Amino acid sequence: MPISARRAISLLAVTACLLLSACQTTKQRIADCKAGDWTVIGHKDGLQGEPQNFDTRKDFCDKQDGSKPTPDAAAHYLAGWAQGNWDLWSELGRADARKALPALQFEQHAASAAIKKEGTPLNRPAYEAGWLVGNGEYWSDIGKRDGTEGKPLGQQETARADAAARALRFDAPAYQAGWQTGNRTFWQDAGFSDARNGLPDSELKGRAAQARAAGVQVAEDAYRAAWNAEIVNYWKNLGAQDAMAGKDLAMRRAEAKQKGLRIFEAEYRQAWEDRLAAYWSKAGHDDGYGKPFQLDERLAQAKREGIFTIARTRELYTAAWDAENAKYCVAENAFELGRRSATMAIEVCQIPQREQLKRVYVRGQEFEALALRHARAVADINELSERLRDAYNRLGRLEREPRASQDSKDKAANEEAAKQERRRGQERRELIDYIRRLERQLDDARRWADRYEQQMLQLRRDLFRN
Repeated sequence: MPISARRAISLLAVTACLLLSACQTTKQRIADCKAGDWTVIGHKDGLQGEPQNFDTRKDFCDKQDGSKPTPDAAAHYLAGWAQGNWDLWSELGRADARKALPALQFEQHAASAAIKKEGTPLNRPAYEAGWLVGNGEYWSDIGKRDGTEGKPLGQQETARADAAARALRFDAPAYQAGWQTGNRTFWQDAGFSDARNGLPDSELKGRAAQARAAGVQVAEDAYRAAWNAEIVNYWKNLGAQDAMAGKDLAMRRAEAKQKGLRIFEAEYRQAWEDRLAAYWSKAGHDDGYGKPFQLDERLAQAKREGIFTIARTRELYTAAWDAENAKYCVAENAFELGRRSATMAIEVCQIPQREQLKRVYVRGQEFEALALRHARAVADINELSERLRDAYNRLGRLEREPRASQDSKDKAANEEAAKQERRRGQERRELIDYIRRLERQLDDARRWADRYEQQMLQLRRDLFRN
């Protein structure tokens, strides 16, 4: 698709969007009427692209209960409408300029179907004012991008101006302001990057020489501010890494001296200490829940792996281990592990606790066995209840059949009918016996279910006794 066609489609989309986005519902218009702010009502009409129509709006509001007409409503409406119409066209101009479309796009807006359909009054001054704002923003963004990429101002400004001459108006002040912002960002990024990589701020000298040779302005203050802010984080991160890699400040000091890098000893030591404190606390935490106290083994492993110990290593490990061990060696945990028949390392618990925990563990196993029996009893109850309902339904059908035969006047009382009646009688007696057996079995199942439930409750109550 040709560029001109794409631009035409784009501008029509922008126009329609701006016109339709302000579309008011009847409910909103009623609310505006009741609020009685005719400046707002006029502004909404103007922003929507509608012509001035105070009389129509007033007639609409007069029909709404609670409307608040004022003597100067017409003047307020016209003022609001004028501002809305201005805002509509200035925003169209600003949007076009930010998309690098020339100010001549106003003519295409004026001839567009959306504008003609709404009868929108044209406002070239508003469009051009908005276009100038958008054009400045466009060139400011371009300048900022060029500056951030480390491109020289003079050469880029000339190239951008030449390109703009073919289609757009070049806004040199906006471009230069944007470039200055981007240039500072470029030097801030350079300072941040050098500090993050542990390079001394003397790197600025080489960077500055290279930039000047390319015609790029040097923002030394921006570089140094970023470097000074990030170098502290570099030493903190380094301290945390070294703590787990068998390195310390003595080793880093010689390296920093060789590079000419400023040392932040306090920050390094604090991060180094904090990282090791977290490590030894976590080790105690991981071992404490169901594992033996194994600090000596941890110390030996740390020595092999190049992990440092600190003065608080034993204190931190022990406190974390004790806290987790206390959570592990409790009756509730022993009970639940017993229910699942999961292994419990009772030997890691304090000696006075062990006998109680063993008893509670066994009770957990007993509880689970009772729970299984209770579940089977409940399943039996459900099955027997279903069979009993079926038996009663069959009995009901049998008792209805003889009455149906007696009601039939055409049927002869022959021997065959008598035999059938005897068979039904026998079947009825057998079914009644079957029902009685089911009822006895159901009663037994319910008694067992109740018994198991009571035993489970008793086990729960006795959990913390003795």
